[in-house]
Amino acid sequence: MPRPERSARRTTVLQARAIRLLNGGLLGGHLVMLVCVAVFGIASGPYGALWSVLSGLVTVLFFTIGQGIQVLVADADAKTVFAASMTSYLLRAAALGGLLAWAQAWNGRLVGLNPVAIAVTAIAVVIGWLGAEIFVFTRLRIPSFDPPDDPR
Repeated sequence: MPRPERSARRTTVLQARAIRLLNGGLLGGHLVMLVCVAVFGIASGPYGALWSVLSGLVTVLFFTIGQGIQVLVADADAKTVFAASMTSYLLRAAALGGLLAWAQAWNGRLVGLNPVAIAVTAIAVVIGWLGAEIFVFTRLRIPSFDPPDDPR
């Protein structure tokens, strides 16, 4: 029985580069998050590990959405990329603000809240994500050509 033809969506060069950056950031963010979870699990027990996991996942999600938008609009013109990036950032920042407001409202009821685990993990995951992204970026093959000399 023949297989039905599936329309494979081809990725462009720009999308492939953005996907490589996304994958690198995901790897770096998750590796650092695992280290933080282990450290806070040992130092602060299960609640330290729990809050470290939650903080790390929120941070990874924040960056994944942002980089995912970059993958989607990689081939668009500069104004569209800028508009998509800024809109995405504002919505993600508003969502983080809403999460913070919710946490403040539930402050007394959040069991074992560990602000140090939350802050350190978020900062460490950002550093891990960006470090891995920079590492991947330095290894991308981006052609650069000098303009031809003007023969006068």
